[in-house]
Amino acid sequence: MSDQTEPLVIAVREDHAAVLTLNRPAKKNAMSDALLGELIAALTDANRDDDVRAIIIKGAGPCFTSGRDTSQFEQAALLQDMSVDAAVDIFLETLSMLIESPKPTIAAIHGMALGGGQAMSLACDFVVAERDARFGNVEMVYGFPAAMNIALLTRQIGRRRGLEIAMTGDLYSAEKYHEYGLVNRLAEPGALTETTAEFVRTLTDRMPWAIKRTKSTYRLAEDMALHGALNFGNQLNQLLRLNGQLAPVHSHDAGAKQGLKSDIAE
Repeated sequence: MSDQTEPLVIAVREDHAAVLTLNRPAKKNAMSDALLGELIAALTDANRDDDVRAIIIKGAGPCFTSGRDTSQFEQAALLQDMSVDAAVDIFLETLSMLIESPKPTIAAIHGMALGGGQAMSLACDFVVAERDARFGNVEMVYGFPAAMNIALLTRQIGRRRGLEIAMTGDLYSAEKYHEYGLVNRLAEPGALTETTAEFVRTLTDRMPWAIKRTKSTYRLAEDMALHGALNFGNQLNQLLRLNGQLAPVHSHDAGAKQGLKSDIAE
């Protein structure tokens, strides 16, 4: 039984972003079931709040998270009584919520994101990380395939590189992951908050409906053959035109409001 009195996940609002901080610093934010339960509740609230346009996940103390709290897995578990399912279902639910959230999700990482922490970063839409942060599915070093990481790596990176990351269990720097395309923005050590806010501001300045539709369309297109994805996009364009949404988006006045320069002669 933990004697921690503070919440395991601290939720605050910064402009139009919900910032959810994993708050178990003494345990390197190891993700216990209790922490994940609070994170799921905070994600649910953020998804329901129309004023929230982006969701940031970060860690308190020395790191993002060292991964799942393995002390919870010391007791024997059986298939027959569903105790094995109970041990992993809550983490699957958390990852699924990050992937399926209608709002962009951003992992802001310092220190390390290992094992389940790396999986959480892969489940988010974007990653901003300090240059010296470390990533890896370290379970493999102990002979335990990092199954969640494997599934998510297949969606984020090519087979050869993804298989190398999954099989070796090596640690990788944020700079190397940025080179691989697994990190969107690099921050100097100590500047993670500012770099993340600058990146997120671009997302929250866009029209919420357009951001939501872009994410859902991208996810659907990932699971389709190219021809089907193009036809789906064409149907969406027809609906937009039918509802009169294209005119203001492409008008000179709308572009000026966004601070854009139009090269189209009037």
